Amino acid sequence: MKPTRRMALLALTLALVVMLSVAIITTLAGSYQVGELLFNGGFEQGFVAQEGCGMAGNGWGCFTTGGRGGYGFYDEGWDRAVASGNHAQLIEINTKDDFGDENRAAGLYQTVEVIPGETYTLSLQGMIRANDLDAGGDPWRYVMEVGFSHDGGNDWSQAVVQEIDVGPIQDRVDPSQYYRAKVQVTAQSHWLTVFIAGRMKWGDWRREVDFDVDDVSLMGVVPTVPPVPEPFIVDKSGVEIQPLPEVMPEWPSERKPVPLPEPAPDAGVVVSSRLVCDGANVLWNGNFEEGFEPNGVGAYWRPYNNNGAANYGYYDEGWPPVVAKGEHAQLFEINTYGMEATHPNRWSGIYQDVWLQPGVTYELSLQAMLREAADHSAEDPHRYEVYWGLEYGHAVAEPYVSPIAEVTYLDMLQGVPVSEIALRTAPGSYSSYSTQFTASTDFGWLYLLGLKKWATIEREVNFDIDNVQLRPCRSITVVEPVPEPYVEQPVIEPYEPEICTYLIKSGDTLAHIADMYGTTEVVLIEMNDLIDAGTIFVMQPLWVPCGDVDADMYDHYEDSNDHSDDVGDAKASRGNSVDDSDSSRSRDGDGADVRERDDDAESSRTREDDDVNSSRSRDSEDASRNRDTSAEAEAAASAATVHVVEAGEYLGQIALRYGITVKAITIENSIENPSIIHPGQEVLIPTQ
Repeated sequence: MKPTRRMALLALTLALVVMLSVAIITTLAGSYQVGELLFNGGFEQGFVAQEGCGMAGNGWGCFTTGGRGGYGFYDEGWDRAVASGNHAQLIEINTKDDFGDENRAAGLYQTVEVIPGETYTLSLQGMIRANDLDAGGDPWRYVMEVGFSHDGGNDWSQAVVQEIDVGPIQDRVDPSQYYRAKVQVTAQSHWLTVFIAGRMKWGDWRREVDFDVDDVSLMGVVPTVPPVPEPFIVDKSGVEIQPLPEVMPEWPSERKPVPLPEPAPDAGVVVSSRLVCDGANVLWNGNFEEGFEPNGVGAYWRPYNNNGAANYGYYDEGWPPVVAKGEHAQLFEINTYGMEATHPNRWSGIYQDVWLQPGVTYELSLQAMLREAADHSAEDPHRYEVYWGLEYGHAVAEPYVSPIAEVTYLDMLQGVPVSEIALRTAPGSYSSYSTQFTASTDFGWLYLLGLKKWATIEREVNFDIDNVQLRPCRSITVVEPVPEPYVEQPVIEPYEPEICTYLIKSGDTLAHIADMYGTTEVVLIEMNDLIDAGTIFVMQPLWVPCGDVDADMYDHYEDSNDHSDDVGDAKASRGNSVDDSDSSRSRDGDGADVRERDDDAESSRTREDDDVNSSRSRDSEDASRNRDTSAEAEAAASAATVHVVEAGEYLGQIALRYGITVKAITIENSIENPSIIHPGQEVLIPTQ
C-alpha cells in the first residue's frame, strides 16, 4: 500500500506543477505576443517626399551626412531591383560633379516601441549597384550598414553601427540578385530606432552607387498596445530618469497625456508634458519643388473647384517675392473677368490623398498669401479667405476623382488666418499657420482651398500656398529643476567718503596709510589713479578718506619706527616702503647709495648723482620734442600752464600746488620715473 500512496502523491504533485506552468504561460501569452514592429517594411504602402532627401518610404525618416557628394532617395519600381512586391527603396550617393568627401552615408530610420531586455531580429534584403564595376579596386568601397539607437533618437552619428553583408558590388544596369542579412539587438529602453544606410568610403570622382533595400522586418515581442509614440520622461540632456507609467491609452482612441508619477516633495523637479511633432512629412511634394503637372498643379496634388460663374487657374509660381521657401510655390486663381454676373462663394484649391494612423495626433503647417489685381480694401476685409479641410474615407481605384462635390461635405474645415490682402504686383509677406488634429481613420484627403465670398465682377484673386507639411506627433514629458524663488535683493547705495589729502613721508607704505584711515590699498589705488601699491614717493599728496586717524595704528608704527618723533615716518612691516632714494639718490666713488631724510629734502635734491645730472639736458630736449610732435600737441601745450622746477621741488609738491594728481602730470609730460625731475625743467600742468 505504501508504494501506491507514494505514486499517487507524486502524480498529484506533478499535476499541480503542470497546472501552475500552464497558468504562468497563459498569463505571459496574454501580455505579449511575437510579431512585426516596423511599418511599411516592404515599401508597398507608398512613399513620401521629404525635404533634403527625396522620396522615402511612408513611415520612414531619412538622413544624409552632407559634405561634398550628391544624394537621392527614390521609389524603386524596376522589377530587377525589387526583391518582393512592386516597390523597393533606392538610396543613391554620387560624385558626378566633383571629388567627394570620404565616408559619405545616407539612409532610412524608423522608431518603434519595444520591451527592455527582449531580443529582436532585424532582417532585410539588400543589393549594391555601382557604375564603376569594371574599374575594380577596393571590393568594400561601398558597404551597407545598420544601426540602433536605444533612446528613440534619430541622430545617425549617435547610433551603434555595424556593417552587414549584402553580397558583392553589382553592375548598376545589370544587377543579378538581392542578398538577405539578419542582425539581432537587445532592447535597452522602451524605444528603439532602427537605421539602414549605405556608405561610400572613398571620394573618387564621377562615381555613383545605388543601395537597394526591400523586405525589411523587425520581429520580436510586441507589447499588448500597438506601437504608438509613448510618453517618456527625460531630463534636459535627453537621459531617461524615471520609469515609464504602466497604463497606456487604448488604441485607436484619441491619445491623451499619460498620468505621470507625482514627484516627491523634495524632488526639486517640475514635470510638464507636451507634444513634439517631429515625424516624417506624410505629404508628397508639400514644398512644390518636385515639379508640376501640365495643368499647373503640383505633382501628386489634384485640382478642385466648385465651378459656377467664375474662371479658375492653377500655376507653377516661380516669382521669388511670392515663394516662401525654395524656388516654387502653388498659385491658384479665381477671376470674374468678362462676366455680366457671377456666383458668390466660389472655391478653388488642391487636394492630396494621405495615409494616416488612427488615434495619432498630426500637425499641419503651411504658409499662405492673398493678392488681388486691384485695390478693394474699402470693401469687406474678409472678401477672400484661405481654408484647409480633411475628408476621411478609403482608398479608391480612381484617386483623380474628388471624393466631395461641395466643400460643405468635408469632415473637417478650418480657416487659415492671413495677415493682409496685398496687391498682385506688390505682394506682402507670407503668413505662417499650424494646427493639430487627431486622425479618425487610416486614410483621407487633405484639401487646401481659397474662397471668393462675394459675387463681384471684374475681379481677380491669387492664392499662394507653400511649404505644406503634415507630420505625426508624439507626447514627451520633460522633468526640469524647480526654479529658485526670486528674492529681491536690497539696494545698497554706494558709500562715497569725504576726501582729504595726506602727504607721504619717508617710510610710509600704502598698506600703512590704508590701515591708519580705515580703508584698503585697492581703494587708495583707485582714488589716486595709481599703477600699483609701489608707485608712491616722499612728499606725494595722497587722497584718503577723511576721518579720525586710528591712534593704535599710530602707536604701532611709532614703536616700529626708529624715528619715533614723527608718526608719518613710521616704517611698515609689510608692502613697499617709500625711501628717500625714491626722490633723491647720489653715489660716492665706491658706488654706495647715500640715503637722505625727507626733512632735509631741499638739500638732498641739490645732491643728485652725476648720472642723473648728465641726463637732465636729454630729458629736457625729449620733453620739448614731445610737445612739438604735432599741431594737436602744440595746441594742448599753449592751453596748459608751464611750471619751471625749482631746486628741492618734487612732483608731489607741484601736484598739490595745482590741485591735480601726480599721474596727470607724468602722463602730460611723458615722465617715466616721477621721482626724478630737475631744477630748471619745464613741466606742463594740464588744465582741469
